[in-house]
Amino acid sequence: MKYLLLIPAILLLTCLQLAAQDAPAPDKSSQDKASQDSPAQDAPPPAPRYDFRYSFAAIDDATFYSKLTPPIPPPASQFLIAPSVTLFQNQLLLEPSFTLRYRSSWTLASSVVGRAETYRGLSAADFNLPPGNIPATAALDAALEPFTGTRTQLRVKETYAGLSAGDFDFMLGRRIVRWGTGYAFSPAGVLDPPRDPTNPTDRLNLYEGRDMVKGDYVHGQQAFTLAWSSAALAPASANLHDTTAFRYNILVHGFDTALIAGDDRGGDAFGGLTFTRVFGQAWELHGEAAWREHEAVLLGAKYTAGSGVTFIGEFYTPPNIPYYRDSTVSPLAGRQSYAFFTAYKNRLWELPGWKQWDLSAAMVANLNDRSYVAIFDANRRFGKRFSSYLHLEIPAGSSTSDYGATPYTASTSAGVRFQL
Repeated sequence: MKYLLLIPAILLLTCLQLAAQDAPAPDKSSQDKASQDSPAQDAPPPAPRYDFRYSFAAIDDATFYSKLTPPIPPPASQFLIAPSVTLFQNQLLLEPSFTLRYRSSWTLASSVVGRAETYRGLSAADFNLPPGNIPATAALDAALEPFTGTRTQLRVKETYAGLSAGDFDFMLGRRIVRWGTGYAFSPAGVLDPPRDPTNPTDRLNLYEGRDMVKGDYVHGQQAFTLAWSSAALAPASANLHDTTAFRYNILVHGFDTALIAGDDRGGDAFGGLTFTRVFGQAWELHGEAAWREHEAVLLGAKYTAGSGVTFIGEFYTPPNIPYYRDSTVSPLAGRQSYAFFTAYKNRLWELPGWKQWDLSAAMVANLNDRSYVAIFDANRRFGKRFSSYLHLEIPAGSSTSDYGATPYTASTSAGVRFQL
């Protein structure tokens, strides 16, 4: 019975197939017209040849140094009437930047900072100079120069040209690169800007890049970088040399790992290892190890709670050599050990009037001499363009310790930022 039902079904399918073959072909012109009338089937517009982006920031920053002991050498210092003063520093910073890309291959970018500093609160009136003492007057004028008057400065943070060709990227110029994984310290970041542990976020955007020629090759999960950096345009106080460096980066079992090697002209060769490992959505472990005459080690962790509060802690121990040594540490002090802790929360609460607030607190400590500096930051946004902030630093420790030797008892900064 079932086989008898299949016969009419087969006949029906055969008739439908013959009817489809005999049907007239659709008019191609009508199909083309329908496709032209349908905006959903329009061809995507060609990508623009040029992509130009720019930004501009203006910051007015006022800083008070409480009970500053001026680092003025004799014979001028012995005539100071009061042992300390309150020094006021006002900074106006204009920070334009732009990036121009052509056909996603060529890149031209630049970022500069125009800076005007004004100092008040310290003058020759604070000194009891004997009349007619010309050598003492000349020494005083020279010693007060960094703390008085108004100075202007133009700092070129970045200016470079780049070319992307397949898996290769080439760059020539001044650029900020970050090979280190640390937040406050970076012993293996041989081409990174010098880190200030009391200001790891570079709140005024004053970090400057290195002048270099750099080439990158990316293949799968591996990346190779070769760079040569010149110190010809670097300030003499920066203690930089012509540097040749190589970096090999690979992802191994979740560890973002990099091997670094190179040489400073006129100095010793160096080597380094960095890694970062993320566990789930909350934990990050990072570390660095470097060898430059002696070993330097950094180990840190980052944790983000469900409430959005982020905690970062780092332990850092560098050798006491000129490359790593802090200017306030004696060459005879031996190896130093440092600790860095911070906790911060962006968008304090998701409530009207509170989500525009960002708060953070941090501490940097020298574990050898038990000195430290406490840092507090508060930021309040007003719309999309304006924000205001408060930055506070309080050093503590003996007068001969690393952070206790800071020549003021507190530094308080307040400012307004405009961003475009």
